[in-house]
Amino acid sequence: MSLRGGAASPNQHVAPSCRSVRSRGRRAALLVAVLGLVSASVLAAGAGAAQSRALTLYSVATGLQYINTEDDRARGKVNNPLDSAANELWPKSSGTGSGPFAGDIAVYSIKLFSNPTLNRPAGSGVYTCYFNYDRHAFCRAYYKLGTGGTLVASGPIDFKSSGFAIPVTGGTKTYLGVRGQVDAAAAKRNAQRLDFKLLR
Repeated sequence: MSLRGGAASPNQHVAPSCRSVRSRGRRAALLVAVLGLVSASVLAAGAGAAQSRALTLYSVATGLQYINTEDDRARGKVNNPLDSAANELWPKSSGTGSGPFAGDIAVYSIKLFSNPTLNRPAGSGVYTCYFNYDRHAFCRAYYKLGTGGTLVASGPIDFKSSGFAIPVTGGTKTYLGVRGQVDAAAAKRNAQRLDFKLLR
């Protein structure tokens, strides 16, 4: 092959320009990067689905401690910094007659079982509920399981209803970092069925 300029013969191989090689290299690198991201997304989605878990327990209330704040409410009616216009906003009735009323706190102790006949203990738990109006409360729930670890859930509960659903916000030991939801519904033997849907 001659080093001088001129047309190349049909049998001679002409090397592509440096610009063309670079352009192809960039396209190949971009394609590899995109494929890598797609593969990682698929693997992450598969791993998340593989770590979903359902757990069903049954709870029975074993104790209640109640903090009645009626004396504080009475003091607040007499001694408060609000003017007469703001006092008009005072609720006329909570709609429940005998309470619980806003500001009251209830702490429920429960036992957990793994079967509806309540003969296989699975742990214990506590609900701490802060009431507002009309028998609504914000509750924090701690479920200490005999298998090791505690599940934590919190959310609003309507005490006029026989069931509730609140988010699971975390846990310890084998349940460290989990999220999900617990659905509670009335069950036989004065128990509640607790259906946990957990994701890690």
